[in-house]
Amino acid sequence: MVVSFMPGMESNAAELSGEDQVTATLQDENSQRLEETTAMDEDGAIYEIHEEKGIVAEGTPSQNAMFLAKTSGQSKVVNFNTKGSAVTSFTYGGGSGYTNGAYGADAAYLGMTDDGKVRFMLSGVTGTVNASEVQVVEYAAVSDHVSYYAVSGGKLIHYISQDLNKLPVSFINNGTAPSYLNEGVKYYSYDGHYFYTDYAVMLSDYQNNTNGQNAVNAGNAFYNFFQFKNMREATKYSGEELNVMLQSAMSAAGVDTASSKLSGTGLSFVKYQNVYSVNALLSMGIAINESGWGTSWICRNKNNIFGLNAVDSAPGISADTYASIDDCIRSFMKEWMDEGYLDSSDWRNHGTYLGDKSSGINVSYASDPYWGEKAAAHAWNLDFIGGNKDCQIQEETPNVPNEPETDVPETPDVPSEPETNVPETPDVPSEPEINAPETPDVPSEPETPDVPSEPETNAPETPNVPGEPETNAPETPNVPGEPETDVPETPDVPDVPSQPETDASEIPDANRIETPGTGNVQNSGNAGTETTPGGTSVSGSQTGTKEETTVETTVETTPTVNPVSATVPSPKTGDEGQLAVWIVLLGVSLTAGVVVIGKKKSLYR
Repeated sequence: MVVSFMPGMESNAAELSGEDQVTATLQDENSQRLEETTAMDEDGAIYEIHEEKGIVAEGTPSQNAMFLAKTSGQSKVVNFNTKGSAVTSFTYGGGSGYTNGAYGADAAYLGMTDDGKVRFMLSGVTGTVNASEVQVVEYAAVSDHVSYYAVSGGKLIHYISQDLNKLPVSFINNGTAPSYLNEGVKYYSYDGHYFYTDYAVMLSDYQNNTNGQNAVNAGNAFYNFFQFKNMREATKYSGEELNVMLQSAMSAAGVDTASSKLSGTGLSFVKYQNVYSVNALLSMGIAINESGWGTSWICRNKNNIFGLNAVDSAPGISADTYASIDDCIRSFMKEWMDEGYLDSSDWRNHGTYLGDKSSGINVSYASDPYWGEKAAAHAWNLDFIGGNKDCQIQEETPNVPNEPETDVPETPDVPSEPETNVPETPDVPSEPEINAPETPDVPSEPETPDVPSEPETNAPETPNVPGEPETNAPETPNVPGEPETDVPETPDVPDVPSQPETDASEIPDANRIETPGTGNVQNSGNAGTETTPGGTSVSGSQTGTKEETTVETTVETTPTVNPVSATVPSPKTGDEGQLAVWIVLLGVSLTAGVVVIGKKKSLYR
């Protein structure tokens, strides 16, 4: 439950010409807040609470000097609720401000100034206040009664103390809790940005002007989106959608929609938003907070849903009366926002957002130090009902400060592509590695340089060998085709048997098989044909023992070998010298054939 005090917006402060005149006369824009003290629960229900002074029993303002001397070095709390629902003025950074202890009783104690004023931190502002206006108490005496934050059901709830003699009774729902805060833990914070689990550590940071240094979320300040959303930006909701959301929210808060002056106002809020550039959803949140869901006396009797011009002396009587709710909305968005708090030239302008006591509309508009947070809570509630259309922006905006950090990962994404290019570059060199094995294959051919051994086969005579491939081994099959049975001339050769030189019969060793134990020599075939280096074909048949050898030789002249045959005559019977030449040539022929075959094999390797 969040304690809110009913609005009533205009005060004498609005008539001042400059901020210098505000110090003595600054008052709440809705003085009705001083007449009625209300509270709001997590569902947004607003109700009146009994207001009383909240002085802590251990001392009074006049006893502070002695108390401070005795408790030096201990954690302390500043109690602003010493006068009931009344305004307390203070100074900060050369300016002037005001607050109401009935809406926020406690503040962090930061010490004393040389001129005897109390330094404090409250709702984001660090200021000084006269010691007679407040009470300083030991933290241990009120530790269970100070304000704090906690996560409940995934939502960040602000429990606000209005009386340090009692437990907090006012709760503000700030929407989805940041991930670094856990349920079941108390977190302390007087600026709403940095959270501490240890009250003393928080005070130390505040006192040393190192706010957030030792916080749970150090370096990652939390900002309630709707509380710090620019009111110059339009909502994404239409007027009809706002009406539906408003009806649902009122039902959840237990408000009679038929009697509320806010029912059906969505169209008017969007209409004037588009004219004066003032956010309709946030303006509706302010109206809910100021008029108690459109049920306050001023709202019901004067169509004044903002309590405008309700001066302090007689808020109900002096408050402006409007012909309609629509006219009141127009006046608020035009004269109070567009031409007033949101106008950079207006002395009341401290930022174009709801804010707190350090910046924003809340600085001058309301004495409630948590007025901006409460209006933002209503806006969040409506947006949640509507499907988080504006809250999606909220999730992006808070990330914008962190986006520099998400850009860093994006920048790596860009270099990450170069990284994928890097692997591609290695792929290119990897191909040279594939070529490398091919290069070794080339050197493997140099192994065939065994060919140089050819010179040993009488390279000069080898030239005749190339002619041998032309021996037309393929033509040999043609030989049978040539019915040149004219070879009857060869019968003259049969005189060879008379030559007992069995060496000649042993020439075709390739086809000879010696039968073990008998001494017989047989050809692997009954008849064999050999081609001489000169291109002559020799056929012979051998039968019998080694002692009796019969050789039949048939000489066929191949036309293509004529030049050679003219040079190398066929061996004749009894011509031993020519037979030796024939044997040598035959050996050369065989050697050359082996070399050629070796070459071919190496080429096809």
